[in-house]
Amino acid sequence: MIGRLLQRRRGGASAAVADADVVDALATGLVSEDLLRRIERLSLRIRRPLPGGPAGEHLGRGSSASIEFSDHRAYAPGDDFRRIDWNALARLDELTIRVTEAREDVGLYLVLDCSNSMVAGDGAKATLARQLAAGLGYLALNQLDVVRIYGLGDGMVSRSPRYSGRKQGADVFRLLRALPVQPVTNLTSAFATFLADRPAQGMLLVLSDLLTSTDYRAGLRRVVQAGFEVGMVHILSEAELNPRMAGDVELIDSETGETIKISLTLDTLSNYKRDVEHWRQDIADDCRSIGVRYIPVQAERSLDAILLGDLRRYGLLE
Repeated sequence: MIGRLLQRRRGGASAAVADADVVDALATGLVSEDLLRRIERLSLRIRRPLPGGPAGEHLGRGSSASIEFSDHRAYAPGDDFRRIDWNALARLDELTIRVTEAREDVGLYLVLDCSNSMVAGDGAKATLARQLAAGLGYLALNQLDVVRIYGLGDGMVSRSPRYSGRKQGADVFRLLRALPVQPVTNLTSAFATFLADRPAQGMLLVLSDLLTSTDYRAGLRRVVQAGFEVGMVHILSEAELNPRMAGDVELIDSETGETIKISLTLDTLSNYKRDVEHWRQDIADDCRSIGVRYIPVQAERSLDAILLGDLRRYGLLE
């Protein structure tokens, strides 16, 4: 019974489409100023060293030649003589080189599922995805990292320019509010398009309900193999996790229009909930096996709790 969000058919309606009021609501405010000030104290947590261009404020692992001085160490044959600290040699009569900390210009790539299943019902999943993208994008720009936004439908349906610097936060918010709603989701095609863009290595975050008929795992693996750090933010609604339906109903797929007639008994609902948990666990196991962070969130949970609590607990922020 696990599929795209299905809802009770009313009247003679055909395939469920995004409600106009829901779409309008997506274009309103995203993140409060108070929350933005609070997340300014956080930073993205990168688990692997990433090559970078201009130095940002994101502290990396290891050492490299950058402008952030860290310490001295004794000169060894083969060291770059340009890193010798001549002042220290004159004062201490010791040959040392300057060691610097790597500060990575992390490319943060935010891929948002814009399909009908995300806006079905009250649109809570799509709203949360855009809010999370706004908060994380602002945080990255505040660290002087580079941000790009991708809209996901049947492949990548929209791509933003490179945003960098705090002043472009408003541009990120404006783009997120204007993302179009798409009929279906195709993650496999989206990953291929993303890699074809030849972006600089960085962190890729997918915000989706993962209700797709395509097997995206091979594409996800290729993104990881290309050197990107990947996080999968899996957004499901309360209606999907704990449906409040009973009796004889006709269900309609919000993306394909497929209908199913079914009698919902207590046993049926119990089996459904069990299958959903198994499905989520399978996704978590697949992600873990290739080094992808899997972050399940409920659409109705508060944005503050997710940004300031859940994402820190899952190791995405620190």
